[in-house]
Amino acid sequence: MLLSTKEKRLKNREILWDILQHGHGRMGAIFHITLIALILVSSALIPLEFLLPKGPAHTVIAVLEAIVVGLFTTEYVLRLYAAPKRMQYIFSFFGIIDFLSIFPFYAGVFGSPFIRLISLIRLFKLGQIDAAAEMASATDMRKDMGLVEGENVEHVVTKSPVSLIIGVIAPLFALTFGLGVLLQGIGIIAIAVSVGLILFALIFLWKAWLDFSYDVIYVTNYRLIFQNQHLLGRSINQVSYNAITNVKPRYPNALSYILRYGSLVIDTAAEHPGQIQLHTVRQHEKAAHIIMQKTVHAQHGPSAVSL
Repeated sequence: MLLSTKEKRLKNREILWDILQHGHGRMGAIFHITLIALILVSSALIPLEFLLPKGPAHTVIAVLEAIVVGLFTTEYVLRLYAAPKRMQYIFSFFGIIDFLSIFPFYAGVFGSPFIRLISLIRLFKLGQIDAAAEMASATDMRKDMGLVEGENVEHVVTKSPVSLIIGVIAPLFALTFGLGVLLQGIGIIAIAVSVGLILFALIFLWKAWLDFSYDVIYVTNYRLIFQNQHLLGRSINQVSYNAITNVKPRYPNALSYILRYGSLVIDTAAEHPGQIQLHTVRQHEKAAHIIMQKTVHAQHGPSAVSL
């Protein structure tokens, strides 16, 4: 059946929104990684406007900032075009963040450079990013997890973007100082130090991305599969629902309660792993409820679930 021009446009908007908002497919993954890089580089450059003395370095920073803002502006326009409900997106939390991440640059062209400090709000754009493991296709999950015949992933427990924001803070400072020294270009030793700081930042930024995107718990119809991603590999533990003795969602502090994330602790009767823990979990209470329902169903039968 041939689609009309309007139907094709709507379909293209849906596909684009899935890429931008949910990181679907290879293009979505590339977009999210690129977006994280732009957010961090631009955030690292902003303090340098105030830390470095006036000179050629400021010209380089201005050019880089203009390029980044141009890319963010393009992203904002594409989100406006693709959003299912445009006005709802514009006045949503992240819609306002997207706007504020570009507005200070245009306002700063004619005003005080201090207004550009507001651009540090770009770090909150990291909250738009979904964990890559959650966005993986069912086929990829089956291949990566080694699921048995008839086993399906029914829920993926992922970390909150707060974990990504926290994880990039220290590398961001290193990136700022590394870029600052590099832009000054004073001597071979200084350049070597700056390259070292930038490499340190990139390694730990990559680690923060891996921890956020791939430290997950897969809830299948047969068992729990806990995946922990490292820089040089990953470890996978699995536990049957019959072995689970307790599931405890916890709010570690007041901020976690406000932002709706927390720790998930799963006690098991097995010696290894005796306890599974995942911190800064998104919707951890919902995850605990789903796992507990599975556990009750497995241990006591369907009748006990409705109690």
